[in-house]
Amino acid sequence: MTGAQTTAEERAVRTAGRSQADLADGHAFRGNIEWLVRLRWVATFGQCLTVALVRWVWQVSLSYFWPLLAIIAFTAGSNLMVSAFLQRRPSWATARNGLLLTAALITVDLVSLTGLLYLAGGPTNPFSLFYLVNLALAAVLLPGRWALGLTVLSITGYSSFFLFGYVPVAELEEAWHADSHLWTDVRKQGLLVAFAASALVITYFISRVATALAQREEALRRAEQRRAHSERLEALATLAAGAGHELASPLSTIAVIAKDLARHLEGVSVPPGVLEDVALIRSELEHCRSILNRMSAQAGQVVGERVDAFTLRRIVDETISGLRRSERVMVYGLETAGDLLLRVPLQALALALRNLLQNGLDASQPGQPVEFHVAADQHTVRFRVVDHGCGMPPEILKRAGEPFFTTKEPGQGMGLGLFLARNVIERLGGHIAVRSRPEQGTTVEVLLPRGSFE
Repeated sequence: MTGAQTTAEERAVRTAGRSQADLADGHAFRGNIEWLVRLRWVATFGQCLTVALVRWVWQVSLSYFWPLLAIIAFTAGSNLMVSAFLQRRPSWATARNGLLLTAALITVDLVSLTGLLYLAGGPTNPFSLFYLVNLALAAVLLPGRWALGLTVLSITGYSSFFLFGYVPVAELEEAWHADSHLWTDVRKQGLLVAFAASALVITYFISRVATALAQREEALRRAEQRRAHSERLEALATLAAGAGHELASPLSTIAVIAKDLARHLEGVSVPPGVLEDVALIRSELEHCRSILNRMSAQAGQVVGERVDAFTLRRIVDETISGLRRSERVMVYGLETAGDLLLRVPLQALALALRNLLQNGLDASQPGQPVEFHVAADQHTVRFRVVDHGCGMPPEILKRAGEPFFTTKEPGQGMGLGLFLARNVIERLGGHIAVRSRPEQGTTVEVLLPRGSFE
């Protein structure tokens, strides 16, 4: 590969990474815009209600009643256009577009508010407090420089009333210069209502945004955990592939020597135990080859095996076929759920379940059975491995599933079975639960989503 090709590929990877990040930010802005659209509908309804109350309940004279309604209608029309646009363009989502649209909507609201206040008393109108609502939204939804620009726009709009005047409302002007009681002062009543409405809107919206941010941070944290697990699994898969490659040659040599030794001993007077030992060597070599094959499957198929439809009976058979001491496994539930189809990577899932069964066999006394239950309902398929071994105390149970953590004797295990099984099951959208008590055995339950069924 040439240096130019490498540079081009690196640029492509960086561009793809930026595109993914930009798309994620765009989806976040889209969620903010959807909430902003809902809030604007609430504001439009509130403005119509306020104008109606002022005109017909409080009997306040409004010289420009219809222009006020026209401005409110303009806000509603812009909201309809944005809603229709989002519905027609579901794939529309980039950080730049989301940023521009959010800023445009808040700018329109500031200009509309300035127009409404100009026609209805200017700074004497208590609803001038709603400048603060728009600024709070800008501070939450937009970067600092954009929020600062909208702040300048708000100050300019409010200052224009003092510099260029406004359409006065007689009742508000009188209250502006009079010292009257709350129950008889229209402006004070309006100021109280405006303050309460502003406080409620700001509190509600910011709390919703804070909740959404917390949920997003939690989702990012979980994604980071899954990424870390995937990286560790891929590292282990690489290690397994390397170990398989390095061990293949010496094992082949031992197999050839054992075969030659068995041939030379034929017809030779040797103790029967010698021939049995040679046969045991060859048997264990075949077992080692089987382990290496599974390690290769783990290195490749667990990470990227093809997904296909298999019956639960086939999955159970595949799981048990590669298991040592499989005669001790008692299978339950296949008579009712055995013919159900499940779309999964067969070797990966079988390896995960096999690891759990092997752990149960290792934890049980010699000859003691291990139960393997299979069941399904409308939402999930359930595999449950139950052993009646020594169990685990709480401090050990907390660490179960950590890579290279094991309570087995040296040489009996590497502490990877539950870790690898958990990674495979979580890749399939499932969950593993482990319950154990000292001297009462251990139960490992695997839940896979019902949506995985064909």
